Amino acid sequence: MKKCGILLIFVLSIIVNVYFGYQKAGFHEDEYYTYYSSNRSVGLYQPDREWQDRQTILDEFVVKNGEGFNYGLVALVQSWDVHPPFYYMIFHTICSLFPGVFTKWTGIITNLIAFSLTFLVLDLILKRLRVSFLMEMLGLLFYGFNPQTISGNMLTRMYAWLSFFVALCAYLHIRLVQDYKSMKTLNVSEHKETQKVSFVGALKEYGMYILPVAVTSYLGFLTQYFYLFFFVSIGIAYTAWIVFLNKNIRYGITYVISCAVSLGLAVISYPASLHHMLGGYRGNEAAGSLFDIGNTLMRLSFFAGLLNDFVFAGLLWMIIGTIIVLAIIGIIKYAKDNTITDESYDNGYGKRALTADFVMLIIGTIGYFLITTKTALLVGAASNRYEMPAYGLVIIILAVTIHRLGVIWHIGDTDGDAEKKHSQKGASTIIGIALCCITVVTLYKGLLIDNRVLFIYAEDREKIAFASERHDKVAVVMFNPATPHNVWRLTDELLEYDKVYYMNEENNDPLDDVEIMNAGEIILYAADDDNQENAINNLMQYASLNEREKIYTEEMWNTYILR
Repeated sequence: MKKCGILLIFVLSIIVNVYFGYQKAGFHEDEYYTYYSSNRSVGLYQPDREWQDRQTILDEFVVKNGEGFNYGLVALVQSWDVHPPFYYMIFHTICSLFPGVFTKWTGIITNLIAFSLTFLVLDLILKRLRVSFLMEMLGLLFYGFNPQTISGNMLTRMYAWLSFFVALCAYLHIRLVQDYKSMKTLNVSEHKETQKVSFVGALKEYGMYILPVAVTSYLGFLTQYFYLFFFVSIGIAYTAWIVFLNKNIRYGITYVISCAVSLGLAVISYPASLHHMLGGYRGNEAAGSLFDIGNTLMRLSFFAGLLNDFVFAGLLWMIIGTIIVLAIIGIIKYAKDNTITDESYDNGYGKRALTADFVMLIIGTIGYFLITTKTALLVGAASNRYEMPAYGLVIIILAVTIHRLGVIWHIGDTDGDAEKKHSQKGASTIIGIALCCITVVTLYKGLLIDNRVLFIYAEDREKIAFASERHDKVAVVMFNPATPHNVWRLTDELLEYDKVYYMNEENNDPLDDVEIMNAGEIILYAADDDNQENAINNLMQYASLNEREKIYTEEMWNTYILR
């Protein structure tokens, strides 16, 4: 029955994500880069005073027949930029199954695979931390239906997969802590073997636990360098726990060496990573921001605001306040109650709300959130993508915290009193109903009232329809030569035309094209540029057009009809 409940939430989450997938009408500029850098053919370029047909443009965003599964090219293209290649290889694999097809669904499907894996891992974390079935359901419901989970799945970038590897890293470290006592060969006091034999035994048994951590770290690093923020944070916490609290230096040394080897192999596999982090423009920007103390409060306030507004629909502080009240009540009511012992709880951790495995999860999540806060780009609501891997873990942490405080609050000596037991059961029911209501209200507000699902670009639907209705008209793109790549922002519109004519906006030479001269009507996409007016006048004069109507204005571009 419980498995059916979890499965139902998962299926409904997929349905909701697919629904928003149908609503997605356009792309973020970085999404175009994902398609291009994963599937490019000869390379995009913007010629001056030349035509490009639709197929020439399309070929740079799709896998052409016979060019699929070319992972060497994918890695090479990423080495020219600032990203590791693993996500792009996954995406390229999906695109290779549908050659010649440019569609939002290849990106969404790629992300939904990652979402499915993340959902499973988060459920495993909740089970490991032994929350009640109600909190397990509510935690997964809040994650699966959360506007930012959906946003991550709508964005054709690596963050859904980064979320999976971060969650998996968290789960594997929780498992390491919880299964430590069962690793007999690692505890010298429990057997009489020599130091050498004990160390060999440790390596053999520990390898069953450390190998998944190493593989996860290898792939996580090659998915997004931000993975290091979580891995290093939770790794330091775990090493301190095993070395200083458990006095097991050999275990700690083995762990640190294994982690170093996995990351070293990742660098060897992809040498460009060193330049990306230490010498690339994003690496330099991130490092400069990280060590700039002056921006700390501003950045922390910005990302805390995103967490509150986009994940918790502005209700985070109310939720935190509820947790604080529960904690205070628990402390006042039971701190001095000697009748309550760890044996009073059937949960494996007694009346302790904070256990080593849970503290480690909290440290890793806070570490990732804070370091990302200091290094990520500030691009408004779109900056949520950088924190998405932490959002899922924050939800899990809140679910576990509420469960543990609730359990402590309700355990007491009833002395076999049926009335007291009935009262406890009634209070539990009321709290359960309240938690369900808070979950539903928060999700409803975020999804339907505040409209916090990002990367849908519903406004692009009208622009694409405008281009589609005029697919056989003369379409001209005037690009700023300082930022020609911004033409990518128009890709979904340009792909509707049979062909487009490119013009360098700062080239004031007379035109020489019969089709332009005899157009009668021109659809013009003009980039922001100091010479824009001169370029437009030059075009209108050559084509003998004297009427200009602005149709759309978007970031860096204006769309006109010239008659």
